[in-house]
Amino acid sequence: MADGKPRLTYTPGRGLAEVTRLALVAGGIKYEDVYLTSRDAFLQLINDGKLLFNQIPLLEMDGICLVGSEALLRYVCNKAGLMGKTDQDQAMIEMLTLGARDLLKSGLPNFKFSPPEKQEEIIQNIAKQSRERYLPVFEKTLAANKSGFLVGDSLTMADLAFFDPISYFDDIPVLKEMLTDFPQCKAFVDNISQQPGIRDYLSSPRRFPLPNEDYVREVRRNILNQRL
Repeated sequence: MADGKPRLTYTPGRGLAEVTRLALVAGGIKYEDVYLTSRDAFLQLINDGKLLFNQIPLLEMDGICLVGSEALLRYVCNKAGLMGKTDQDQAMIEMLTLGARDLLKSGLPNFKFSPPEKQEEIIQNIAKQSRERYLPVFEKTLAANKSGFLVGDSLTMADLAFFDPISYFDDIPVLKEMLTDFPQCKAFVDNISQQPGIRDYLSSPRRFPLPNEDYVREVRRNILNQRL
């Protein structure tokens, strides 16, 4: 980090780092991706004292080491002015962000780490929770706001937090079909995909596809220390 450019360290996949990548590009913050591809590299970060709680993603920025995907997201959004214009806006942004992160944790993006015979069950559970609990709230919020964004008239942390999980839907047929019942959410994906910084990022090699078996195997070996 000799040039002062932030460094984001994670595995070569979307995972828990993806929402921070989205925040960085949306905020116009130039950064360096560092991909962990060996167990030794991960252990070296621990030995260097960079990983609080021995977890990634790691963001080295402003001379500090940040871990925890939610902490990284909030730090970058604060820096980039993506936290709303009023206290009321910020409170709504925080609530919607928590809901969006819960949607992510319902099984996206790590369902591929489950046994193959369990993956369809997990996807069906994600679909059920999305339809009954999460998408109706975001659909209603978008309809009421009418700007194409969740809060106010410009991009905020809440938009990035929701776009992160819902952008997976296009890659999973049962979830993609469900979006036809939530037109505001479908339009939201299109809108955020075209935002400055995000549009170029999504079409670049830095945007990873869904994890495949090779990715799962490498993460298990290098980060989780599971020999398969």
